[in-house]
Amino acid sequence: MPLVLRRAKTEHRVRDAVSVIADELNLTEEEREETIPSGQTTLISSRVAWAVTYLVQAGLLTRPKRGHFVITEQGQTVLENDLSRLNLAYLKNIPEFIDFMNRKGSSKTEGETSVSSDVATGDKSPEEIIGSAYQELEADLKEQVLERILQNSPAFFEHLVVRLLSSLGYGRSDTLAEVMGKVGDGGIDGIIHQDKLGLDVVYVQAKRYAPGNAVSRPELQAFVGTLAGVSAHKGVFVTTSRFSPNALEYLKTVNARVITIDGHRLVDLMIEGGVGVRVRKMFELHRIDEDFFLDE
Repeated sequence: MPLVLRRAKTEHRVRDAVSVIADELNLTEEEREETIPSGQTTLISSRVAWAVTYLVQAGLLTRPKRGHFVITEQGQTVLENDLSRLNLAYLKNIPEFIDFMNRKGSSKTEGETSVSSDVATGDKSPEEIIGSAYQELEADLKEQVLERILQNSPAFFEHLVVRLLSSLGYGRSDTLAEVMGKVGDGGIDGIIHQDKLGLDVVYVQAKRYAPGNAVSRPELQAFVGTLAGVSAHKGVFVTTSRFSPNALEYLKTVNARVITIDGHRLVDLMIEGGVGVRVRKMFELHRIDEDFFLDE
């Protein structure tokens, strides 16, 4: 990780950093070509990629665009003062990294903020290790999906949302989902027809917001007002960020049925529907069939 952080003083591609770091480590050709157990990539590429991921999650690096990384202000502070101490144990004291580890799906009591001891000590069964690795990969995938959405245009996001809802069974396969987002659209970004005659219609609003910019009550009020203006009773409001508590409380007071989908739920649904992601590899775990070996 120190080598990656030092390299990040200027923007770099991960692919280029792998080669430079391999040179700095004086790796032989055989060591450079050594692969991880799955054989999918080289060991050095995997380690650099995960170092970048961990440093991004800790707030020490940022990804300005696909496959690139550069140091943040917080990372610069670590580079100048704590580089010799930088390792996984060091990251586990950074709140942003603790949040990332806790988002992997490990069960924790409310208010617990430390990384669980079994992860820290490695005291896990093989199945638990596989499960933790899967959750870590999924957590990183979700972060990258959100980053890629935010790097694209609002129009791209509107098309994504309509396609996602269609993939989840809203509307029919023979047309009936359309993107409306444009000047003068009245706050409607998409329409999902749930029957051929258009008798049952769901209206969609899509807001591509940065994570810290919550959707507020006035925005939901405006959407509900737009639904009333077209005599509609069903709506879906999707955002890459989150909804403020006041906004969600407001929806309990209206007659229209409005479903809210925040950033975390959005990426879960994208993975579920296979939108913007694809299966890379599948594993099967087998266990003994005790019934088969019963000697009757």
